Amino acid sequence: MIKVLSNSFRTGVLGTLLFLSTASSGRAMDEETAKTIADLKIQLQSLIDKVAKLESQAIPTSPATLANITITTSPTPSANAATQTHDGQDNPEWLLSQASLSGTTEAAAKKIQQGPPNPPMVDISENGLILRSKDDHHALRLGGLLQIDLREFTDEGSSTASKFLIRRARPYASGYFYDDWNYRFAEEFALTSPDSTTYQATIADAFINYHAMEEIQLQAGKFKAPISLEMNVAPANTMFNERSVTENLTPNRVIGFMTHGLLFEKKLSWAAMVGANSRNDTIATGLDVNSGTMGYFRLFSQPFKDVSTIPEAFHGLHLGVGGSIGYQTQSSAGTSSLFQSYSTDGGNAFFNFPNGLNTQGERWRISPQLYYDYGPFGLMGEFIAEKQGVNTSSVGAGGGFTNYESTAWNISANYVLTGENATLNGVIPREPFDFKNGTWGAWEMALRYDGIALGDNMFRPVSQGGLGASATENATAINGISWALNWYLNRIVRLGLTVEYNAFTGGGAPGTVVENNELGFLTRLQLMY
Repeated sequence: MIKVLSNSFRTGVLGTLLFLSTASSGRAMDEETAKTIADLKIQLQSLIDKVAKLESQAIPTSPATLANITITTSPTPSANAATQTHDGQDNPEWLLSQASLSGTTEAAAKKIQQGPPNPPMVDISENGLILRSKDDHHALRLGGLLQIDLREFTDEGSSTASKFLIRRARPYASGYFYDDWNYRFAEEFALTSPDSTTYQATIADAFINYHAMEEIQLQAGKFKAPISLEMNVAPANTMFNERSVTENLTPNRVIGFMTHGLLFEKKLSWAAMVGANSRNDTIATGLDVNSGTMGYFRLFSQPFKDVSTIPEAFHGLHLGVGGSIGYQTQSSAGTSSLFQSYSTDGGNAFFNFPNGLNTQGERWRISPQLYYDYGPFGLMGEFIAEKQGVNTSSVGAGGGFTNYESTAWNISANYVLTGENATLNGVIPREPFDFKNGTWGAWEMALRYDGIALGDNMFRPVSQGGLGASATENATAINGISWALNWYLNRIVRLGLTVEYNAFTGGGAPGTVVENNELGFLTRLQLMY
């Protein structure tokens, strides 16, 4: 546009100068008139020079740089999820939301860290604090996640269920160097486990990723395993305050080496990993406790992405499968380091593994899954089955090698009441909350059905090849329903209310979580920077 204006301006100016020159030669002028015309010529020439300078500095479709002052603008929310990525926390590239993310596993999208052409070397915005080298080949992004919860339960079996808590406090640093090397480090200050009452500091993420090409990337360190769909949605972006009970059957973090990438014009993402055997559903895991290694894999497809011959309503369909397989040896670690108690959405343990239980033999997981989004509507479905080989010799008389199986499922739907897009990258308000101007941010409602079933062998006596777990102090299955209302005041602040109800099968022992069905009200204040 500047170029067009400058051409028109130059034409007009030259015409004016030509006219003035012709007029001055055609008749005699007094000294004052001649001086006025000479001054006009100087001013017009100065304007031409300024327009030429603006033309040379103009950058199409990006913020302009004028007189060494960089003007940056925030991206406008659109249907493109890569543009909407704002958390820089957990969403992996191979997750494939409405559009493939531009970053690597659990790193901030590189598009955001790089910014527009000729970005400022220091950039403070709603995307965090970003420091860049002068040539933009290196960058460091600093930010954090804070979640403050209040949980209230009725007829609670545990005296520690209802409480205020810091759910997550996670400062992080992510970025890239030499363009193709991405990294992320995040320290987590949180509960030691979902049902814990004590806090600890642990490393949530520590990895480096080589991203020379989209199709094949290499990553090493501690990060999320490529298995579960819901587990790989960033905690800042989940539909509900807490994930469903399917997270009980999948690891949260692992340590290992992974290859991953995007194929077929980003319609298919893939990942394959070799890592340590990890405890389920806890961020304080991934340590090699001498129980063997595990192979992890994931395929996730958006088959109709950008296919013009297919109706747009089908473009948001995603289908995938993840899993793991490995052989475990017996470990010297204690039961609590090898097996994580199963917890409800509200973080209350409804099944505890018997003391003395050890790992041994084959372990595998399989998780078919789907996701669908269309405008403000989103739908997620997932099923997970896990089989675990164990040794019960230290649990009771007659124990030895055996195994157990568990299955879990969830189906969740959300709708953004204010019309913004529903994506796995969360909701970005079209207009941030501003009381003075009468804008109210974004509002989202969600509904979920989830459940888990524990295999019969978990409750058989040890002498009969079971684990010997109590069927009265533990639930044998649960079925739950949850409703959520979320208010996104802006990109940084989110308020959430989740009401969850879990019906227990089995259990009933006085003074336990499973004495009564669970009804909980989970409220949250979240800051994501």
